[in-house]
Amino acid sequence: MRRLLVAVIFLAALPLAAARLPKSVIPDHYAISITPDLAAAKFSGQETIDVDIKEPVDTITFNSVGLELHDVVVASGSKLLTPTEITFDVPNEMASLKFGQTVPPGKASMRISFNGALSEQLRGLYLSKTPRRNYAVTQFEATDARRAFPSFDEPAMKATFDITLVVDDGDTAISNGPIASDTPAGTGKHAIRFRTTTKLSTYLVAMLVGDFQCVTGGVDDIPIRVCSVPGMQDLGKFALSAAEAAVSFYDKYYGIKYPFGKLDLIGIPDFEAGAMENAGAITFRETALLLDDKNASIERKRGVASVIAHEIAHQWFGDLVTMKWWDDIWLNEGFATFMAPKPLMAWHPEWRVDLDQVGGTLNALSIDSTRTTRPIRQKAETRNEINALFDGIAYGKTAAVLRMEEAWVGEETFRDGIRAYLKKFSYGNAAAEDWWGTMTASTKQPFDAVMKSFVDQTGAPLLHASESCGPDGTRTVTISQERMLTQLATPVPQSWTIPVCGHEAGAAAASPCRIIAKPADAFTLAFCERPLYLSRNGAGYFVTDYSPSMRGALRGHVGEMPPSEQISFQGNEWLLVRNMREDVSDYLSLARALPRPAERTLVSHVAGNLGYLDSTLTDDRNRAAWQAYVRDTMRGFAPVTWEAPDGETPEQRIMRATVLSILGVQGADPEVIAGARRVAQQYMNDPSSVDAGIADRALTIAAINGDEALFDQVLAHMKSAPTPEVAARYRQLIPRFRDPKLIARAVDFIYSDQLRSQDLPNMASELFFNPAAKQIAWSAAQSHWEMLNKKIPTAIGAITGSVGTFCDPAMKQEVQAFFATHPAGSGERSLRRGLEQIDSCIAFKSAQQASFDSAIGVTK
Repeated sequence: MRRLLVAVIFLAALPLAAARLPKSVIPDHYAISITPDLAAAKFSGQETIDVDIKEPVDTITFNSVGLELHDVVVASGSKLLTPTEITFDVPNEMASLKFGQTVPPGKASMRISFNGALSEQLRGLYLSKTPRRNYAVTQFEATDARRAFPSFDEPAMKATFDITLVVDDGDTAISNGPIASDTPAGTGKHAIRFRTTTKLSTYLVAMLVGDFQCVTGGVDDIPIRVCSVPGMQDLGKFALSAAEAAVSFYDKYYGIKYPFGKLDLIGIPDFEAGAMENAGAITFRETALLLDDKNASIERKRGVASVIAHEIAHQWFGDLVTMKWWDDIWLNEGFATFMAPKPLMAWHPEWRVDLDQVGGTLNALSIDSTRTTRPIRQKAETRNEINALFDGIAYGKTAAVLRMEEAWVGEETFRDGIRAYLKKFSYGNAAAEDWWGTMTASTKQPFDAVMKSFVDQTGAPLLHASESCGPDGTRTVTISQERMLTQLATPVPQSWTIPVCGHEAGAAAASPCRIIAKPADAFTLAFCERPLYLSRNGAGYFVTDYSPSMRGALRGHVGEMPPSEQISFQGNEWLLVRNMREDVSDYLSLARALPRPAERTLVSHVAGNLGYLDSTLTDDRNRAAWQAYVRDTMRGFAPVTWEAPDGETPEQRIMRATVLSILGVQGADPEVIAGARRVAQQYMNDPSSVDAGIADRALTIAAINGDEALFDQVLAHMKSAPTPEVAARYRQLIPRFRDPKLIARAVDFIYSDQLRSQDLPNMASELFFNPAAKQIAWSAAQSHWEMLNKKIPTAIGAITGSVGTFCDPAMKQEVQAFFATHPAGSGERSLRRGLEQIDSCIAFKSAQQASFDSAIGVTK
């Protein structure tokens, strides 16, 4: 067929207002063949899209970005229709075929040839590089399939796919389905055709080309592979075991067998996200998948297993059942976050992932207690608006709300509702109302009322609780609601429908759950003997401002509370302090009163909160007293030694590492620092002689106190690291050095071609959290703003959000002035949150400084 010569028109830039496709043409099936040219960093392709035309049209509109389209024809009935014009709506990332005649309703086929460049922006069909060679890989979520092939690139427009990749001899390819055939395709090429997929959204399509090598296994008759670049495949053995455990668990839990026939997990050298749940072909950055099973820390193993469990959970929540539009992305991400701990708790209960879930709820409440938070379901139309939805609300808040509802209705009842939902909407799309409608019918509880109040309202509930005990021994609990915000903010009269499930400290039996739906409400319990905590096992998604008598009773019996409630209670008190509803001195006294020994998650949260106080309220005037408080408070949680005590469990080792870290950094303990330097050198000389989790803390403390010789050692070890995990261990040290000359070297490294684009957001952001480098980090980000927008346009929120580390009005004005002339793009919401964090920090210092100084024994 000859090249089509038509008028090509580019529409002028318009506001990104309504970026959705017409519903007059719906895809049913794609047959796509793509030939990457890895050396020239480009590709060519041909496709046939079978569509259903719902009404007479003279224009067919679809998504296309950065592609040259040619030889375009539409087969409708017995006619071949050639468009008279192809127009490109660049702002809305659409192309339109105009025919000059009407195309009738019915079945039709669009045949399009196209050419494109292999991007280096880590989206679309892009180029991934190692020192040895190039690879072609994909990342399509949220709206980047249109960069690889012309498509109806919206989640509700599901279709089946026949994919063929024409690759160099010696290379292989991976896609969503198993390989159906592999045939010669001309000199030096072969064509790998994959089996037809089930119905998928375009963002879940995957295409990878290179010399990948894999370790293989399987479970429940599902073949599973973990693949990587050559030489790293053995680092995938732990991931393979984790994937097998997750698939086996989910098969049973969901009551629906893994739906995509095979499962590949592929580590990619350049990958912006942690991982991506492409159906049957999950992609990962290498550090999220590959590790040395013999030498990796338990934290690292738990982290890798958690990411794998999250992505495999998506194969049901997101891939089998997909949200209709991006405003319901929480149906994907929140559910995967909620589900991920379950197979880990079954596989490795000693990891205490159950307690980490309580920490997840606290983290979500912290994000949600700000003015700049958003509702779980948020309108989003443009690329930047959609990308901004992948945040702590979609992931963390949704998961926390689901945990609360599961605790309310019961695990088995909740699971049965999930099964009903997945069965009803398999291979299709669903919206919020579909979810809570199914759960309401299945659980026979007012699930819709509870869920809707948390999904569509902004913010988190603050419950004001008081109690009275009657002469008959009953307890009456009175609760009023408002939105959780700083004490200095204007009160926001909001109310939620909340299942409140209490537990008396030390009691074996749980109190019954009560639904609170009014701005002010009350309920009666049969017993009034022990202190009442209103969030059983820390599952409630709310903050509680207890009356003085209730709070005092809980503090006096905190040692009788189960670990989950100890974690939850200290977090509840911290959130009240952080929002200036309690004095910081109250939290500092609670931290000292917490039981010792304690669980790892509790110690981690206390350490993190003390770290915030260190960065916010300390100065030369009070630092010595503060360091003494930190040393005195944290020592009781774990042995203060760099050598492993006899019989130490992995959880105890992590707790000891956490204590050493805060003593060495915030506590400035000279013996701990000296030990860290010794252990850091020992690890660099012989990595197998030091536990990796201990080494992480020792290296960090050594770097904070390090000189140029150590900086050079870190760079050398990073460049010669045998695994991605070890390279990352050394790389994350570079922003930690505090010597001014070394900070300058860190900036040069971070903004150089020595650093992969995937690592730029985190490294540039980490520099803001170095108290000696904060101002330099900001100056560097400003001077490299054009480069940042070019390299990491969808991850730039990591930079804009980091301005929240500042704590003075002058810096806020400087930040605002810069972004007044330099649009934040996809980082706009992160910027707003960062600016609020500056205001919050200023207010926190003003409100809490005197209480802080008094608590640590400093007088004016």
